[in-house]
Amino acid sequence: MILKRITKKQSQIARKRAEAIIKNVRKILKDKYVFANRMVGSGALGTMVEDENGEYDLDYQLLLTCNSKVYDKSKRKFPNPTQIKNVFFAAFKKSLAGDEEVQNSTTAITIINRDNKPYHIDFVIIKTYPKNDFIIRRNNKSESHNVNEFTWNRLPDFNIAYSFFKGLPINERQYLVNKIIIPKKCEEKAKDDNDPTKISSAALFVREVNNYRCKIKNRK
Repeated sequence: MILKRITKKQSQIARKRAEAIIKNVRKILKDKYVFANRMVGSGALGTMVEDENGEYDLDYQLLLTCNSKVYDKSKRKFPNPTQIKNVFFAAFKKSLAGDEEVQNSTTAITIINRDNKPYHIDFVIIKTYPKNDFIIRRNNKSESHNVNEFTWNRLPDFNIAYSFFKGLPINERQYLVNKIIIPKKCEEKAKDDNDPTKISSAALFVREVNNYRCKIKNRK
């Protein structure tokens, strides 16, 4: 399989579209939720690569803050994660344009665009208070697997993974991206959206970088 790297310039349309979508979602939810946003994963690190279908991903985190009106300061709690995910999904659905599609994936809300250069944009929801290390993830019960239920799940350590990746020699970074991360991303894309093992591209990046870091550590 021949993999082709996507440059920042080539992904400019997707980046601008992501910013427009976030702006519209923020406007729709302004009376309930206050959130920051940041690009993570391969888009932030300049390591985007097309899969075998010519598609590439961008990943964003939506960081809920305690300034959200729905945040209960006395109990230090946000609403039920299922409620949050459903509210955000509805807002994203209202923000679609053209032939875009939206999917309520295991950890992300995914915007799919197939015009011209196809791309996916994954948005994951994280709470930043009291700590920003929990992400919303689908956790359907076996007896009611068709009913989507979401819970807070601890995030892998993003900062350690990113710092380690940036510190690698360029040849090791290319090996990690082309030989490990991209093939794994293609496997994830092939999974059904209801597959509980499916994870976002950003979470996959952290998992594989941390696995690689452990392998190097064990060699020493």
